[in-house]
Amino acid sequence: MSVIPYDLVATKMNFWYTALKNNWPGKAEDTRKEVERELEQMEQNQDVIVYYNLLLFRHNLQFDYMYSDAGGNLASRFDEFKKIRDQNSLEGMLEYYYQFFAGMYHFRQKELILALNFYRNAEKQLDSFDCDELEKAEFYFKASEVYYHMKQTFFSMNYANRAYNIYKKYDTYGERRVQCQFILTGNLIDKMYPEKALVNLHKALEESNNLGADHLIGSSHLNLGICYNQLEELEKSSNHLKEALNLYRDGYLSFLPKTLFNLSYVMAKLRKLGNAEDAYLEGKEVAENNRNFDILAKLEMIKGLYLSFDLDLIRDSFKFFRENGMYADMEDYGVIVAEALTKREKIYDALEFYRIAYDARRQIQRSGIANEG
Repeated sequence: MSVIPYDLVATKMNFWYTALKNNWPGKAEDTRKEVERELEQMEQNQDVIVYYNLLLFRHNLQFDYMYSDAGGNLASRFDEFKKIRDQNSLEGMLEYYYQFFAGMYHFRQKELILALNFYRNAEKQLDSFDCDELEKAEFYFKASEVYYHMKQTFFSMNYANRAYNIYKKYDTYGERRVQCQFILTGNLIDKMYPEKALVNLHKALEESNNLGADHLIGSSHLNLGICYNQLEELEKSSNHLKEALNLYRDGYLSFLPKTLFNLSYVMAKLRKLGNAEDAYLEGKEVAENNRNFDILAKLEMIKGLYLSFDLDLIRDSFKFFRENGMYADMEDYGVIVAEALTKREKIYDALEFYRIAYDARRQIQRSGIANEG
């Protein structure tokens, strides 16, 4: 049996990683299998073995997200991943990948502070090895996501723009360009500029259609639904959310819970409570199957506010938000719940949730100061 030079296998691993970044699941899976076969014949090189183990974790993390059931438990898999660093002296590129992929894991687990800490460690490594600009773009994009979810709008838009300006140079990164648009428009919605967000989202929908990427078309409709909800154009909102739902039911189950939550919310605002309950029940089932606990908390909030009027259910949702550092959700939904209670003339209860929203805003501002330091 002939021995395969380790640098040839490492080159194939680079293509594997490129396939993951471009969201080419078929090519990524085929290349993973080729790499695993070649490892059996590869000349000994510990760095390449470490690189393989890091990429395998990244691969499984992405496939879990895309398909909701790629096999294996994420938490136990992460415990194995941590052993890579415990058992090896990592530096440069390998240390960067460890920190970066660990950040992606914690982001997936909704542990935003931990994710940001790992991303900051990864960023320190970016200049310690020969790093091409596409890798920097990948990092900037992922950083923009976590800052967006922490409602650090300036940081999020800065990183998303830096990523977009790199991706637009490369024809094969159309998907990432669209995803950058989603981040930018999400920040515009947070800044209460839904009209500006609509322009970007319709552009993203056009580009998604040109790419023929159903999951991006679905995400475009989902974000348009959220945007029209903010504009109180509820019929348009529900129409876009239903479009997203139809696409996601055909194979993108991980996106279903968020869509069903938003559809339940919009239907409740339209006073179509039967439709709202249907979306709630389906969303709860899918979220439970996916172990999507943040969407479960939001669905229970909808139930407590619109379907059964149970303030304890709502309080339990906000307890979950607080325990998981979801201050942006606490602020946004705190105001929404308070306004809904005010309309019911539950003024004392409304004040409770206005206070929650105010406290969340203070936490967000404090984390912004820490990020500047």
